[in-house]
Amino acid sequence: MDTLTITDLELWTRIGVPDEERKAEQRILVTIELQGDLSPVGKSDDVSKGIDYEMLTNEVRALAKTERKTIERLAEDIAAMIIALYNPESVKVSVWKEPLPGVRGVKATITRP
Repeated sequence: MDTLTITDLELWTRIGVPDEERKAEQRILVTIELQGDLSPVGKSDDVSKGIDYEMLTNEVRALAKTERKTIERLAEDIAAMIIALYNPESVKVSVWKEPLPGVRGVKATITRP
């Protein structure tokens, strides 16, 4: 199975459980791995048979404009959108944020068929 990875897509969104945390946008990093057959693009170099990376990242940025309480929910919403739009064999989404002073970060990773 082939994998296409978009690494550390930077998003700014309102996210967090306490209301106070959601008052300002926070920096979130998202990594997306789509699994499936990439050979139509790889063998022909025909970009029309592949995924438009810019379009995908713009769709994820637009999705992140909606306020959420958890990074797990954001990961689920991103995965569901990608499955609906691109129908990969599977998608893995990791969402990272710096939640608390003294903690480098917290990351939630989900994989969906």
